[in-house]
Amino acid sequence: MASNILNILNTAQEGLRSQLLAMEVTGHNISNVQTEGYTRQEVSFKATIPRYTETGRIGTGVKVGGIERAHDAFLHLQIIGESAELGESRVKKEVYDQIEILLSETSGRSVNKSLSNFFSGIQDVASNPTSPAERSTLLAEGQELVSTFNNLGESLFQIQQNLNAAVSVDIGKVNSFIKEIAQLNEVIHANEPTTFQANDYRDERDLKVKKLNEIIDLNYIDENDGQISLTRTDGTPLVLNSTAFTLITSPNGNNKSFHDVIVQGPEGTKTNITSTINGGTLKGYLEMRDKIVVEVKDKLDRLAAGFVKEFNEIHQQGFGIDGSTGNNFFKALKTTVLTNVNNTGSAKLIATNGDPSNISIDKYEITISGTNSFTLKNLTTGSSSGTFTFQQGSSFNLANGYAVAISGTPAVGDKFRLSASENAARNMAIGSGVLSNTNKISAGLNTKRDGGNALNLIKLQSQLVFDSVTLDSAGSGTFTFDEFYNSLVSTVGVQASSSQSTLKQQEGILRQLNIRRENKAGVSIDEEMINMIKFQQAYNAAARVISMVDEMMDNMISI
Repeated sequence: MASNILNILNTAQEGLRSQLLAMEVTGHNISNVQTEGYTRQEVSFKATIPRYTETGRIGTGVKVGGIERAHDAFLHLQIIGESAELGESRVKKEVYDQIEILLSETSGRSVNKSLSNFFSGIQDVASNPTSPAERSTLLAEGQELVSTFNNLGESLFQIQQNLNAAVSVDIGKVNSFIKEIAQLNEVIHANEPTTFQANDYRDERDLKVKKLNEIIDLNYIDENDGQISLTRTDGTPLVLNSTAFTLITSPNGNNKSFHDVIVQGPEGTKTNITSTINGGTLKGYLEMRDKIVVEVKDKLDRLAAGFVKEFNEIHQQGFGIDGSTGNNFFKALKTTVLTNVNNTGSAKLIATNGDPSNISIDKYEITISGTNSFTLKNLTTGSSSGTFTFQQGSSFNLANGYAVAISGTPAVGDKFRLSASENAARNMAIGSGVLSNTNKISAGLNTKRDGGNALNLIKLQSQLVFDSVTLDSAGSGTFTFDEFYNSLVSTVGVQASSSQSTLKQQEGILRQLNIRRENKAGVSIDEEMINMIKFQQAYNAAARVISMVDEMMDNMISI
């Protein structure tokens, strides 16, 4: 009899403990209803080991089998993956909006307006070629046009600099997340010696992984010991169990103004991952910095360089009031050379404008193909100009208006880039002669001070000098200068609209995934209150059993 009473007490006691723990977990859920990344926890019950009696097995009550997260691993990985796409889309949308506003007619820096005012000034000079007032006005309009190009070019470069700074900020965030995830791996591993999971630590780690993936694309590897490993999609590790790698920046060898992204291992090994980042805000920043803004800036530079080249060529044919001829209205284009940082030879390349009237505004790449030979590729159009021979130290003219000299000892595969339009918008300026003396504005076709050359300059406003990417050498292009700029603005507008649509789509995808997660793993106050009542009633029932046993014991003692 006494043993039976003790068994009843033990059964009731286990019930009290189990229901009390269940209420504690329910209270924990309710308390974390607003906690970001929290996953609802559930108590699993299981029957205790039955005891054997003469009449068969009798149950001994209940115990807690575990406290489990309402976690969907597949859904979690989906959210992580889409988070990278969302981070990239947000960056692109933001930067495209900046560029679109910058190029718009309402920005106060309208190229079209400045060009129109400039050509109006030329018309006034053509009508009154000897008037100092009209010449001064034309010079002022020319300076305004120059300022417009300068400001736009500088603003685009500033956007690149801002993007470069954002890369550094993101790398700091990545390093913090990587370190914290590695530390959580260690804590989780230490707190899961049995089958029970460190649920809250796992929630914290999952949230940090999600935020990390918003910045940089990841591969998620769930290890058997409760830890995870994170690698780049190219296989470069970021977290290996409790070992954290580090991201650093390093100046790009071909453009010191901007930085590459490097993964540094614990032993100091370095891997450049700049070109292999495929998602996250880092991908957005790098792609906009190194590709999209570069393309916009390059088109603006070609527009500025093309205008300077064509205008100067006509201007040089006329005469100023002082009888001078061959004058440049704008500062002549300057050829720049970039030596590839990966070159293994000691060669140097010097390039100048060998034929300013025929100088190309495209970008070219020279690749050494032999001891005294190289190939020439037009990077703007993608076309090849064939193979050329050279003598070291001797200057020679390319067909594109460049005078080139190669000195030193080149190695096969060495590359050099040359361009007359590099930073043309930022560097555009009025020629020193015209700037100091408006009499050198070449309005006349002869020394009789007529306005004939000014009329020729006006024709440039309506000439189809550009094709879709560059100046048409045959003079049979499809765009005027205005139209070429408009096509640039239109292209950016289309891209901005597309980026907005992509962002909305990505936000919609992630919103649906988060709704699914919330339905699966989120805390519902109503459901938790129902559970609380259920567990409370079970607790009260177990307590009532103990109370009844106590009454039975009192009765037995009184007999």
